[in-house]
Amino acid sequence: MQWNDLLYILAVVQTGSALRAAERLGVNQATVLRRLDAIEAAAGMQFFERRRSGLKPTEIGALAAQTAMRMECEAQAFQNALAARRRTLAGSVRLTTSVGLADRLVMPGMRRFQALYPAITVELLIADEKLDIARGEADVALRAGSGPEGGGIVARRLPDAHWTVYCSRAYAAEHGAPQDRTAIHGHQVVGLDGQMGRLPAWLWLRDSAPGAVMRFRSNSLVNLVSNLKAGLGLGVLPTMIGDAEPELVRCFPPPPELASELWLIVREEIKAQPHVRALTDFLDHYIRGVSSSGGDHHAATPAAPRDAT
Repeated sequence: MQWNDLLYILAVVQTGSALRAAERLGVNQATVLRRLDAIEAAAGMQFFERRRSGLKPTEIGALAAQTAMRMECEAQAFQNALAARRRTLAGSVRLTTSVGLADRLVMPGMRRFQALYPAITVELLIADEKLDIARGEADVALRAGSGPEGGGIVARRLPDAHWTVYCSRAYAAEHGAPQDRTAIHGHQVVGLDGQMGRLPAWLWLRDSAPGAVMRFRSNSLVNLVSNLKAGLGLGVLPTMIGDAEPELVRCFPPPPELASELWLIVREEIKAQPHVRALTDFLDHYIRGVSSSGGDHHAATPAAPRDAT
């Protein structure tokens, strides 16, 4: 038997029927009955007497239910202790990232983080330039690009961010959308400028259409999204940003060469502080969950953190 088998036995004992047990467990009645049959077959004993009035536990069934109740109490006690521990974590963490990553990856998860750790304050520093984590300009950074260099930091590599070319639905209806890189030539292009103008994805797009008309440039991804939604041309965006905009369409699948590394960086001397670790672990788990669910911010699944110096 497995531990969760006892949950089925307990639910049936407490409710008196497979139907009501199924409602409590969030499964269908047939699943409960199949599970009980499998449990009894594995144990070689009958846990319930099948009667027209319902399922009556046998002596061994009642013993299994009592065991399950003790386990349930222990599990609840652990949950209470965990909640108390979270409430005692306090402090302030300075997190720096870009506007795009803050908007699409950080902020959607902060309500959940606040509920888990109400005494931890997150100071969000939005900056396209890279603040020096080792020197204490910020405590934690979420960055896209090549791996961080230098001492005094610890970094975790997160799932890559993928980029491709987008345009508005109105632009596609009027001018068509290129189906691959070779078809970009001749389209209007919305460019990137300043720090953003050095992004590999933008350089790739610029080199793909050296003769493209370019009447608009932007120094932030947020402004780029607005320009694309206005139908001013083609532009490159991370899929986590572009796919979230219903007015925009992908022109073609993300080219493999445009995959961008994503890193979570923390100052080494504070990495083990409980409130800092709480934030970095949360972001790690949350972003991995969003990536594995195809960008669904409500389906983040925890995963084990990976540190790399």
